[in-house]
Amino acid sequence: MRKFAIDLLKLNNSAAPPTVLLDLSSAAANKALLEGTVDAVMILGTEDNSLVKELLYTPKVKLMSLRQAEAYTRLIPALSHVVLPQGILDVSKKMPSQDVHLLAVTTSLIVRKDLHPALVYLLLDAAVEIHSNVGWVNKKGEFPSPKEMSFPSSNYAERFYKSGRPFLLDYLPFGIAAFVDRTILIMIPVAIILIPLIRSIPWLYSWRHRRKFYHWYRELKNLELEMMESPEPEDISGYHEKIDRIEASINRIPVPLAFFDEVYSLREHVDLVRGKLIRLSNQSKEGNP
Repeated sequence: MRKFAIDLLKLNNSAAPPTVLLDLSSAAANKALLEGTVDAVMILGTEDNSLVKELLYTPKVKLMSLRQAEAYTRLIPALSHVVLPQGILDVSKKMPSQDVHLLAVTTSLIVRKDLHPALVYLLLDAAVEIHSNVGWVNKKGEFPSPKEMSFPSSNYAERFYKSGRPFLLDYLPFGIAAFVDRTILIMIPVAIILIPLIRSIPWLYSWRHRRKFYHWYRELKNLELEMMESPEPEDISGYHEKIDRIEASINRIPVPLAFFDEVYSLREHVDLVRGKLIRLSNQSKEGNP
C-alpha cells in the first residue's frame, strides 16, 4: 500500500515536506484519524471490512472522491477506477450524496509455469466463486477478470476467461479430464498442420507417378519438331530409331495399375507420331523413285 500511496502523492507533487508519511496498521490508522492525530489515511478494504465500515459511517470522516481516478489508472496500470454509487451506504439518507470515484489495487494470481493445468483450473474456479458476486463497487461477474500486467497470462487462464472451464471436468474424473483437455489443446494445432498435408497426399502420389511420363512426352514432342523441320530422307531412319527407343522406354516404366491409362495414352501419342513419320517416309520415297 505504501508504494501506491507514494506514487499517487508524487503524481500530485505532494511527496515532499511538509507531508509526513506514517507506516501504520489499518487499525492504528483508523484510530489516529478518529482521534485527529493524522489528517488522512489510505486504506485497502472492501465493504465487509469492519475498519472500512467504521470510517464510512463516522460523520466526521469524509470519503475523498478522486476526480482524476481514470487518469491515475492510465499512469499506474496496476490501479483500477471504481465508483461507489450514490446512496449505496444508505439509500434513504442518500449516503454518499453523490458518486464517489475511488481507486482499487489489482490483485494478481501468479503461479509457476510448471503448475499442473488441473490446479490452474481449480484456482480459477475458486477465484470466480469468491470474487464474482456483486459488491458496492462492482457488478456481478465483473471480477475476476483478465487484465494486462507485467506477468504474461497463462494459456489456460486465457482459455478459461474466453470459454469457461473445460466441459469434460463435469463428466470425467478431474485428473483424466485435465489430461484429455491438454491433449486436445496439443492436437488442435497439430491437426491444423496435418489436415492440409493429408489432403495433399493423393495429389503428391499422383504427381509422383505422372512425372515419369513427362520426360517422354518432351522427347516425343522434340522428335515431332525435328521431323517437321528436317524431313530429309537421310534423317528418316534416325527418326525411326528414336521413336522405337522412346516406345521401348515407355514399356519399361514401372507404374501401379491405376496409372496404366497414362501408359496407354502415351502409347497412342507415340503411334500418332509414328503415323506422321510413316507418311513422311512414303512421301520421301515417292519423291525419289
